[in-house]
Amino acid sequence: MINILLIASIFGFVLSTLLFLKKTTNTNATFFLGSFYFILSIYALQTYIVDGGNLDKTRWFFIWPLIPYNAICIPIYYYFQAIFKDKIQWKKRQILLFVPLLLSFIDVGYIYLYPDTVYTPILNDAIVNPEDRLEVNYLLLHLDQHVFIRHVWHLGVLLIILPQLLNFLKLGKEDRLKGILNKWLRLFWGVLFIFAISAILYVLEKMGVISIFNNFQHGELVSLTLYLTFLSIGVLPVYFPSILQGYPRVIKVASLSQKERDNEVSELKFGLQEEEITTKLELLNQKKLYLEQDFNLTKCAQEMEMPAHHISYFLKSYYGMSFSSYKNNLRMEDAKKLIEEGYLKNNTIEALAGECGFATRTSFSKTFKNETELSPSQYALDIK
Repeated sequence: MINILLIASIFGFVLSTLLFLKKTTNTNATFFLGSFYFILSIYALQTYIVDGGNLDKTRWFFIWPLIPYNAICIPIYYYFQAIFKDKIQWKKRQILLFVPLLLSFIDVGYIYLYPDTVYTPILNDAIVNPEDRLEVNYLLLHLDQHVFIRHVWHLGVLLIILPQLLNFLKLGKEDRLKGILNKWLRLFWGVLFIFAISAILYVLEKMGVISIFNNFQHGELVSLTLYLTFLSIGVLPVYFPSILQGYPRVIKVASLSQKERDNEVSELKFGLQEEEITTKLELLNQKKLYLEQDFNLTKCAQEMEMPAHHISYFLKSYYGMSFSSYKNNLRMEDAKKLIEEGYLKNNTIEALAGECGFATRTSFSKTFKNETELSPSQYALDIK
């Protein structure tokens, strides 16, 4: 079973790297999810090294991983916050998240300050008796106390975000992609909760407080619930990339335009970076990709490096139109400009339709008439 830990750690490092490099609209959420898997990968690798009897060959991989381990509740908390709010907001009370991390910095720093008298005996004892390493005393706490505090904080974070999670799950239930995101968040939160409870019970037994898992040795229970489960759910961010994008939020804000100040009107705006999205749309329009016959919402999303449903949501909220209407509106502007410049003097309407991204004259003429209430030939006569 020990080899499962090595497989899980390798998979986790690959997955975290993919998440760090992946371009998404909700970069904060992707970063914190990648950080979580990275910490988990270090955890799995060290467990493989120590419990597998390989610590003597990799002595440098010891003690210091306690620092990232004790930070595991931080990416968990901020990942959910980034999903819920599409942004990260710092509040003073969040400093409590860093208490386990601070304790580990103090204890690890103390051990490395006195390598001969403190570090070497701890290392040698872990090589000889890896199953007893949780009983080692550092400066402030024993290692089992560090583990206990870490997972109590881990459990506390999950309970704190639970009401927010339940409220978030109610939003946009009719949206297919939001439904996928909801399933992922429920699964992810549930696995984290099971692991936190299992880890707390396991370390309490190691501390002699309870006696439940006598038949499991070397942390087999924790290893099984953690690494096998996270190995399986680690596939989801790759198989369903839409869960990395979050969920677009609509925020009601007061408009700053003079017209809206005069009329005291509030406008619904997109919860993502409005300026960034409009800039990307403008760059895309400058390339005139909308004139290509195969230009659709999927291709637009690829060009803008955004999920398709975010683009649709933005166009509906900001411009009040569908993607198809937005695309045809741009095409008609080009068509009118070409007609005004005399394009139809030497070319047919079929040629004009192809120039504007339409496969047939019929679809072009219908769209043009819907836009201008005139056929292309009538519009040309009016211009003349």
